[in-house]
Amino acid sequence: MKKVLMDKREQRIMQLLWEQENGEALSVADFERLFAGEKISRPTIFKALQSLMEKGYVSVAGLEPAGTVYARKYEPQITREEYAAVVLQKNGIGSASLGSLALAMLGNEKDGKRDENKDAELIRELEEIIERIRKG
Repeated sequence: MKKVLMDKREQRIMQLLWEQENGEALSVADFERLFAGEKISRPTIFKALQSLMEKGYVSVAGLEPAGTVYARKYEPQITREEYAAVVLQKNGIGSASLGSLALAMLGNEKDGKRDENKDAELIRELEEIIERIRKG
């Protein structure tokens, strides 16, 4: 996959895809409904989806009946976390910075309060990552 950054419209479309429960694919009509009240036209949605497909971030998940024709449904091919890694790498932050990055993210929590359950979950996840790295 190319490691290309998304523009704001593409990011907005990806946000909607990532927010779908159970990874539900969306059609252009779905995007129009979700964009209600925002200034984004059908051609703009099509153009952004085409660009995301070219970048390898979105693919066609299937077709659904839409009146007398069929409409494509789109699904993400990259997770929010995978894209965040692309953005970080483009900004010069690599795997050598993971420890510092984790500490910085913990220090930037909105309320500034520590949550022991959250900390324990983070420690468990980090231990799993370490184990995967050790096993190769």
